[in-house]
Amino acid sequence: MEANLFRCLAAALGPTLVGRRLEKLHSPAPGVWTLTLQAAGGAPYVLLRTGGAAGLLLACTHKPENPAEPSARCMWLRKRLTGRRLTAWTMDWPARLLALELSPGPGRWLVLGPGGEPDLADVLPPGFGVEPSWPDAAQVRDDREVWRAHPQITRDLRRLLAASPPGRDQAVLDAVRRGGCARFFAYLPQADDAAGGGGAAGAARPRLLAWRLPPQLRAGLAEHGFDDVLDAAGFFGQATLFPHLTALAEAAAHKRQDAALARARRALGALEADRARLEGLVARGAEAEALRAVLYQFDKHDKRPYLDAPQADGGTRRIALDRRLTLLENMERLFRLAAKGRRGLEFLTGREGQLRAELAAAERGELPPERRGGDDAPRKAERHAVRRPAGAVPGVARFRTSDGFVVLRGKSARANHDLRKLASPFDLWFHAAHGPGAHVILRREFPDQPVPETSLAEAAGLAALRSHAAGARAEVLCAQVRHVRAVSGGGPGKVTVDRLERTLAVDPDPDLEARLAEDGP
Repeated sequence: MEANLFRCLAAALGPTLVGRRLEKLHSPAPGVWTLTLQAAGGAPYVLLRTGGAAGLLLACTHKPENPAEPSARCMWLRKRLTGRRLTAWTMDWPARLLALELSPGPGRWLVLGPGGEPDLADVLPPGFGVEPSWPDAAQVRDDREVWRAHPQITRDLRRLLAASPPGRDQAVLDAVRRGGCARFFAYLPQADDAAGGGGAAGAARPRLLAWRLPPQLRAGLAEHGFDDVLDAAGFFGQATLFPHLTALAEAAAHKRQDAALARARRALGALEADRARLEGLVARGAEAEALRAVLYQFDKHDKRPYLDAPQADGGTRRIALDRRLTLLENMERLFRLAAKGRRGLEFLTGREGQLRAELAAAERGELPPERRGGDDAPRKAERHAVRRPAGAVPGVARFRTSDGFVVLRGKSARANHDLRKLASPFDLWFHAAHGPGAHVILRREFPDQPVPETSLAEAAGLAALRSHAAGARAEVLCAQVRHVRAVSGGGPGKVTVDRLERTLAVDPDPDLEARLAEDGP
């Protein structure tokens, strides 16, 4: 997060936090923190993402999904912060730090900033909040290391000054120094430049700024302007943070799937080795029978390393024996080994079926429940998993709208029931009104992401085509997934909607499915 933008953001955010109580603290992912605040007086959540240019601080009405287990650092902070009020604020904006004074308790100040993890301090460092000195434009132009003594002269500001018309760089620098920002701009990579193409090196990097970029610095970027810095930070943070968290969750899900595959295959390999060993034990039962058939010919108390037992065809069969045991004891031992082998093979039959079912589930993308330590009970927070990979639920058709949004539709009552496992709470759910039909999910990358009317109509049309209203003008319900609940005891696919976003009237197009169908899982 750019320091001069942070200056405006902290000045706007700080007063909205004073007087409110910290209800909870979470860490949805490494380097990402959620502060849940007393609802009155502003947005209920403050989100922080640490780390260089990707750092963020924003107030938000949505919170990311939380992991099953909090980190040790999260637990340490939670014990010291929960229930305490924020009584004052101050900032050291060149260092991108916002300090929040706390009601009495361990640590007087909660220090937040995109450059590092949240921390508690009894005393703020000397010089905290002192306004920095400013170089002139010529020094910025001539000294490539000027940012070391003046951290507010950020890379983005240096690029802006370098792109300013000749003789205008000092006026631009003075305007930034005064901090009288009236407009704020979020720049996001355009769809065809999201992979890093277009423009100069680093030009397509997402950024949030307190000034408008000149045209030559906007290559590959879509511009979004805002009058309020909190709105700008909220939009930018949701547009960049939530897709990042979704990618992390999907990567973790794929890692768990790969681990489940490897585990099932290893277990099946070990099972085959056990089968060979147990079959060898069962085979020793024939040796025990052969030994019993000729035991009367020998001294049963004799001890020897082997015995050549006569066979019915006139030959002999050499039986390896334990020379520490008598012939009688060896015979009894061989019968016991054979019985042990048979019992083991019976167990392996059931175990093999279980392992092959686990392997098939892993190959379909179904994830086993996470385990806590050595406990076999699933984690209580398994229900909080962020959307699963699409392959985790069978019987789902996949489409892509004209605007590029992914749409998923259930093919059966069971698939309809499981479809929400593939969704985030802020995705959109569609279903034909007044009768049975398929459930449809339109995926959004972040909360409040605007969806064009064309995509909404196409998703609604896909729902209508697989409903009681197919072939006629249909009313289709639209709601956020967070407001759709399964009906307890109602059977697969039976849901109730707590809050509708809207109802769409559509004329189903028979060619819509073929036009929007997407290959792949």
